[in-house]
Parts: sequence; structure tokens; C-alpha cells
Amino acid sequence: MSQKPLFHRFQLKPYTPNIGAEISGLDLARPLDDELRHELRLALANYDVLFVREQRLSPEQQVEVARTFGNPSREKTYFPALESNELVELVETRPGGPRYTTDQWHVDTSYLASPPEGAVLTAQILPEAGGDTLWSSARKVYRALPAALAGWLETLTALHSIDNSGWPDVFRSQPNGEERYREIRAKHLPVSHPVIKTHAVTGEKYLFVNPKYTERINGLPRAESNALLVYLFGFFERPEFQARLVWAPGTVAIWDNHATVHYAVPDYLPAYRLLHRVTF
Repeated sequence: MSQKPLFHRFQLKPYTPNIGAEISGLDLARPLDDELRHELRLALANYDVLFVREQRLSPEQQVEVARTFGNPSREKTYFPALESNELVELVETRPGGPRYTTDQWHVDTSYLASPPEGAVLTAQILPEAGGDTLWSSARKVYRALPAALAGWLETLTALHSIDNSGWPDVFRSQPNGEERYREIRAKHLPVSHPVIKTHAVTGEKYLFVNPKYTERINGLPRAESNALLVYLFGFFERPEFQARLVWAPGTVAIWDNHATVHYAVPDYLPAYRLLHRVTF
């Protein structure tokens, strides 16, 4: 879009020139009316990821925030659920616990035919230092591609799979994990997505591949596919396309799971870290 929309129900400041916005003057714990929900959806569509500081959300309130953007659901995720609210996922890192291999650029569960639209993440228990999360804009990456390459990529599809994502090892480390993984694998066979997609709200194009789940570019020899994917993944590494969030108590992050990739930095290990996530 050539011009960013104006917002009247909160203050919005771009987090970086290319991705992200920090919102202030808003209490997400209060009831959200239709006008406010509309402005929040518009902000997310235009800035890819939203950060709201100093919030105090109960699990039920976090679910209600997620309803602004879509239908909260755990059908497309495998993190453990909060005992008091099954829609809230526990993103927990502890010594001896499972490693979810989120320390690589990824789109959540892109191996599904219809991946989640996004998520709402809140800080619960944080390490003394470290544990940042980064997002990279797949829209800005698309714009940075050479025009001829971008045009060619629009004709291609890529195969996405859970097989080499790290999730199989997580499942196998749990009781009856091998059986569970086989059930999930049989239910969710590898799926192909266009390499370039179009955003439903803004009409902008974005690159839809990621190192965690994208296995190969269809129709290319394996060596050429690998080389092309390494080249494309390299764009996500460029700092000018990234927003890096330093978490603090009460921080809320809301992101577009299609138009971004994200990366959780594990530099705090073996310290404990707990986030609550609601996927929509």
C-alpha cells in the first residue's frame, strides 16, 4: 500500500522502517469493540507484527484478543495446553525439557494445507537476560528480490513437510511419541504452496518459504533447489528486514504468520522461560 492508514483508538509507532509497530495508549484487558478490533486488524495487516507493552492479560483475555484476528484454535499446533484454558499453549523451555527447534527461521506449521493466520504471545516468566524473538518481513524480502527472479518464482511451488523440522524428535522423546508422530504424519502429508503468495488484505506479494519446513522447490533438480532455497533464506537474515523484540513482563506480541518468519533466540539456556501463546 502506498500510504499507511491512520489510527484513532491508539498510538502507533513503527518499530523499524520495514517491519513491526509498537502500540501504546491501549489496554487489551478491557472489552474490545468493533471499531478497535478493525483498527488492530488493519495495523497487523500493514506492519506484520505488533508489540504492546505493560499489559496484564488473563488467559481468557488473551484468547479474546486473538479473536480479534481469527478463530483461536489448537488444532494446528502441538505445544502443551494450559490446564485452565486449553486454547492457551505453553511455550516452555526448561533444563531437560523438549527443544522445539524454534531457533531457526520458520512459519508456524507451514506444512499444513492451511497454516494458522497468526498468534498472540505473552511473556510469563523470563530469563534474567536473553531470549529475544525476531521477525523478518517476507513482504519486504519479496520487494528486494531481483525483478526477473521474483517473476520466475511466482510460477513455482515448494514442498513443505514436518519430516525434518525437529518435531519428530520432540514427539519421540515423549511417551507413545513414535505412535503420535506417525498419526500426525499420516494426517498431514507433505503439501505444496506457491513460493510467492498475495496478502489477502493489502494485496502485497510475499515470499512463502522457510528453513524449518520447506523441503524443496518443485520441478527443479535437488541441487538447484537447495541452492535456490539457501539464497532465498539468506534474505531473512538481513537485519534491515527484521524486528528484534526484547521481552519484558507484560509484553504482548501479535504477528501475521503468513507474511513473516520468526526466530526464537536460545541464548538464555539453561535458564527457564515461559510464554503463553494463542494461535488463530
